[in-house]
Amino acid sequence: MTEPLDTTEAPRPDRVWTVARDGADLAVFEWGDPAAEPLVLVHGLTDTHRTWATVAALLADGFRVIGYDVRGHGRSAGRGLLSEYRLDRLAEDFFAVIDAASPRRPVHICGHGWGAVQLWEAVCDDRANTRVASFTAISGPNLDHLGLWLRALAPRARRELGDLGWWLRGARWALTPGAIARRLYPPRVRGLLVRRLGGISPVPARLARTWPADLVAGARIAQVNLTHHLREPRVRRTAVPVQLLVDTTDPFVPAAVYDASARWVDQVWRRAVPADHWLPVTEPLLVAEAIANFVDDLRADRAAISPRRSS
Repeated sequence: MTEPLDTTEAPRPDRVWTVARDGADLAVFEWGDPAAEPLVLVHGLTDTHRTWATVAALLADGFRVIGYDVRGHGRSAGRGLLSEYRLDRLAEDFFAVIDAASPRRPVHICGHGWGAVQLWEAVCDDRANTRVASFTAISGPNLDHLGLWLRALAPRARRELGDLGWWLRGARWALTPGAIARRLYPPRVRGLLVRRLGGISPVPARLARTWPADLVAGARIAQVNLTHHLREPRVRRTAVPVQLLVDTTDPFVPAAVYDASARWVDQVWRRAVPADHWLPVTEPLLVAEAIANFVDDLRADRAAISPRRSS
């Protein structure tokens, strides 16, 4: 496979290796001390591990940070079959990576966008109870939880669909210049255009030359999973501690969709942040601090309830 050339500089990983998994060689990237507590970061659609590069560098002093290119993205191969992009298959990719990287030690995990959607699938698997120590979700809901929530809202939705005022209020918000700009002009697109025009971008774009193929793979993930899970939602529970970083100005994932998961998660913390959808790129320090603080709080909780050893 041809080495992808990146369009922006980013902190480079300390180690690169691959995991053979069901017809796809998954490219894995590491930062930090190999003996440190492992933290796995999963990117969203059309992105690669480089979305996390700055966050990974910030956390490398305290963690062994592990990122990988989701199948069909970046340096990870994919056969192009829709079936290989189902959430259950992508969750198996995740378990293959952590089994290879940390077979005897639970990992902390964080996902952005559809990376978080994939990790929701994994943390609701029974294996996660012993393999995953914590989960931070950014801009990505559990699709099954969302589907169940939408079913519960259906009677109210039918009433509101007949309310002309509700439609007009929604249309007014959707057609404001700021909302349109956020949908059509996200930071990484802005960065690419500014560089092409000879300017300096205030936000690194984190685009790779594989972006056309990444776009196709991302479309396949959305196509095979979104409608299916919303129409036929499953009851999915998890005992893994979950932190929700809710982007209050995210035009793609409204804050209300996270309400769906409270019923199905044993331990959930929710933190609202005034940032847009591309939080790992636009606010890497905020993301790094949120993950590190969450892990520190969980360590303190475990220490407080651990039985004292007799002297």
